[in-house]
Amino acid sequence: MQYEGSVYRPPSEARSLIVQATIGCSHNRCTFCGMYKDKRFHIRPVEDVLADLAEMARLYPGVRRIFLADGDALILPSEKLLALLSHIRTLFPACTRVAVYGSPRSILQKTARELKELRAAGLGIVYLGLESGNNEVLRRIRKGVTAEEITAAGLRVRESGILLSITAVNGLGGKELWREHAAGTGRVFTTVKPDYIG
Repeated sequence: MQYEGSVYRPPSEARSLIVQATIGCSHNRCTFCGMYKDKRFHIRPVEDVLADLAEMARLYPGVRRIFLADGDALILPSEKLLALLSHIRTLFPACTRVAVYGSPRSILQKTARELKELRAAGLGIVYLGLESGNNEVLRRIRKGVTAEEITAAGLRVRESGILLSITAVNGLGGKELWREHAAGTGRVFTTVKPDYIG
């Protein structure tokens, strides 16, 4: 099993097998986040990921959950993700859920049909970082997308039938924009209705 740098995962993936499909974060410019600053983003060769999965299947054949790391595995082209999901299904028959982080941009690059195909192949949950529902806060933290784009991404995941977890950062608006941050974030949650809120 190959790991590059520190590996991060959502708290609810604590018991999951973690396999890096990508290294780092495709955006990696958010001012509040230091998780992937030591890495240059790239997609791992599929054959390397498959080799890691095969090795882990020999060692831990009863794995029930898998998290495809790092910060934006959903950015993989759909055919590569489908290949990984197919191998996971074969190698880990007890696996009940595969999870990924998905950036708003990587979600919006996928069509509704692609997301439904990924769900059918075993993608069970996407973790999406909202951070704030206020565009000025998002601009200040260099999120690179608007609240409207994040909302559209969340709705696209929900419509596909894949579970959605959205994370917001309490206090991100600071003293100046705390009301706007709270109100905007609430609007996104109310519109998207994620399965889980972090």
